[in-house]
Amino acid sequence: MEKAFQPINIGKFTLPNRFVMGSMHLGLEGKTGTAERMAAFYGKRFEGGVGLIVTGGISVNEEGRGSKHFFNIQNEEHASELQKMNDLLNGSGTMCAQLFHAGRYAFDRNCVGPSAIRAPINRYIPKALTEEECWKTVEDFGIAAKLARETGFGAVEIMGSEGYLINQFFSPVTNHRDDHFGGDPKRRMNMAVEVLKSVVKNLPEGFPIIFRMSGIDLIPGNPTFEEVCDLAQTLKQEGVSALNIGIGWHESRIPTISQLVPRGAWANIAGRIKEKTPGIPIIASNRVNDPITAQRIFDSNQADIISMARPFLADPFIVKKIQTGMSDRINTCIACNQSCLDHAFVDKSVSCLVNPQAVNELEYEIDPNVKPQKVVVIGSGPGGLEAARASASLGHEVILLEKGDQLGGQFLLASNIPGKSEFKETLRYFRNELPALGVDIRLNTNCDLKLLEELDPDAIIFATGVKPREFTLPGIENLPVGNYTEYLTGKFKAGKKVAVIGGGGIGVDVAHKLTEENDPSLESYSKKYNIDSFTNAVIQPHKSERDVAIFRRSGKHGAGLGPTTFWALKQELEASGVEFFQGLNYREITKDGLKIILKNGEEVLYPCDSLILCVGQEKENSLYETFRSLHPQKQIFVIGGAKDSKGIDAERAFLEGLDAAFSIGKENKVSATA
Repeated sequence: MEKAFQPINIGKFTLPNRFVMGSMHLGLEGKTGTAERMAAFYGKRFEGGVGLIVTGGISVNEEGRGSKHFFNIQNEEHASELQKMNDLLNGSGTMCAQLFHAGRYAFDRNCVGPSAIRAPINRYIPKALTEEECWKTVEDFGIAAKLARETGFGAVEIMGSEGYLINQFFSPVTNHRDDHFGGDPKRRMNMAVEVLKSVVKNLPEGFPIIFRMSGIDLIPGNPTFEEVCDLAQTLKQEGVSALNIGIGWHESRIPTISQLVPRGAWANIAGRIKEKTPGIPIIASNRVNDPITAQRIFDSNQADIISMARPFLADPFIVKKIQTGMSDRINTCIACNQSCLDHAFVDKSVSCLVNPQAVNELEYEIDPNVKPQKVVVIGSGPGGLEAARASASLGHEVILLEKGDQLGGQFLLASNIPGKSEFKETLRYFRNELPALGVDIRLNTNCDLKLLEELDPDAIIFATGVKPREFTLPGIENLPVGNYTEYLTGKFKAGKKVAVIGGGGIGVDVAHKLTEENDPSLESYSKKYNIDSFTNAVIQPHKSERDVAIFRRSGKHGAGLGPTTFWALKQELEASGVEFFQGLNYREITKDGLKIILKNGEEVLYPCDSLILCVGQEKENSLYETFRSLHPQKQIFVIGGAKDSKGIDAERAFLEGLDAAFSIGKENKVSATA
């Protein structure tokens, strides 16, 4: 990783290493009184070794705000809040303001765009900007750049990617104008060029200006690769300091950052642009979350700098850990989107599933009045792992009991799903981190009352998890039937025509594994989505070797899965021929298949040779109930699925594990975190 830690210049600014933290909304923007919280979050990342951090988009004017949860730098209150944040961060590192205009993506009836064409993800039709209004927008970018410098930012990034305003002007899909700002490829790039000129004019010479441009929009009919390179070369000529290569629009039907995307999948686009635009630093982004992928990108000369965003949520010290040879202790971003993007798109505060302290740094500060305690954690699923880690980091003596021969619980089980092998990184992290913190890990240990009384801890955290819900149907003996646990552990072998009973998150994940055994590779991903066409990237039908149908009595399939990821998974299932049935009752299982009754009373036979039950989970907390009744004086916590199996997910389990650890030694004696 020698190249990764060589300094590089962006304008007159020297970046100490080749990593930057990319733009990401925290859910704190657009409000006053959040400067301290933002500074605590960003400050921890500077402490972890990154030298440049790009903010979430800061709008250049009021109409450009994506929603009320964006700062508008021309608003005095907002500018003051940003100034406070920068004052608190002074000397820590360099903050870069992303100058932003949402265009037709603004969730406001007053949204604007190059043409009056509604975005599929927005209910409002944008007003087409007049040419005069275009020039005013250009001016606003310049004003915003000047204000950014005055409020303490050491760099700016112009947001010209991901389908926002400048990107909309560049695309023939959204720009139907015939004036200075549209009509042919050269004029469609004029908004980007004029904005850059305006920003350059309003900043001192050499002030670092990054332009985040779209390397590929992933919208059928988007600009050609040649047009993209023309834009990159023109921006270089106009004095930009670096080009940050963005990927895809928010409305695109191609997943770009989820677990369905192989690591480093998009660095090749940055590399192709770098080859055509020599002499300027090129920044690559999207699905780079580990040192091996970063090394591959640097070795192949696909980028000069790597931008990571969510990996800094998961581990603020990722850069230092790479530099000091501690990669095995990196808490890796698993690309789940659950606590970050899923939160951001509903205007909630962002955090991280595997690191719930992210963006909550001020809430989880060590209380010096809490004395070290002896803590027993029972169960090593997500909640138990985080409870053990956090308790040990607070100075407690921790014993972790696990009845199986491996750590992980439901997380280990889920790691068998294609793409979710990323979960194995989390388990690798805990296998290394817990011993480093002094946690006594005892595998193959079935905890009972006798053992707990022998250990005599001051606090006990029950993270005993869930078990599959019992389910039966008339004729269930007629065909091979297994539950999801048996299938994912290899104890149950599915046939060639499978009925999945239960269409929640587990059901659709099981269907994914039934239709696709392997993790996506760069080659399979590109082929599946026709990426090499560049201008016609769409999912390709790819019939599975198995016939699979998912059945759900009521409600939507995939309920509980995140909105920023489930659409892509469902699209893949449909493309592989999976059938979806809902609004029904189960009748019986015959030797020919599954009989169901639809809402209209029609009886339907789905021919199948095996069935997998994904009908929910029940909490496993019998030991907790017994121990609590016998030892009411003990400080007890029950977390995760053992607390409540309804709607349980890893996000809640990790957070409850963290909360339990920070509650140890405090006044309440019995908690079901509590």
